[in-house]
Amino acid sequence: MTDLHSFLRPLYQDLDGASRFDDVERVAAIARRLYAPATDAEARTFELLLLFHGLGRWLEKVGNLSRAVLTTGIPEGELHAIAASIRRLDDPSTDAERAVAAALLIDRAGVRGFAERLARSRREGNSVQDVVRNALAETIEPAWLPDSARAWLTSRHEARREVCRRILAEIALEDRP
Repeated sequence: MTDLHSFLRPLYQDLDGASRFDDVERVAAIARRLYAPATDAEARTFELLLLFHGLGRWLEKVGNLSRAVLTTGIPEGELHAIAASIRRLDDPSTDAERAVAAALLIDRAGVRGFAERLARSRREGNSVQDVVRNALAETIEPAWLPDSARAWLTSRHEARREVCRRILAEIALEDRP
């Protein structure tokens, strides 16, 4: 899959030159802790989903699927299946999809994900207080969430809530000892 990494890395470059591939690797590391494929075929499909999920619907755009087939040698049918799995990540139907979807939730749920949200907030015209209040109100735990992910997600939510409470205390000047 080293050749596949060489093909995919440039696709994860933002316009400012920053790579989002580390995000993919971080989510993949979480997902691998949540799901262990039973067969080699499941493992291959899971690894492809982990590598392509961050591109969203890129595989569905005209020319991209054939470009991926020609460059990587991955059969068209296999890439179609990966594209379908990516489409279902909002409502996953397989254990592999549930692991990736849960990993995405876990990755965004904690302090690091909250810090990214704060960094984007100014560009989007939101105040720190708006972002903090929204984060405190948000505790997404979908019914499809694997049991192996629940405690991890809850722990990340709690860590984020603690940071939010401290930020609000500082804003209100309630943090004085």
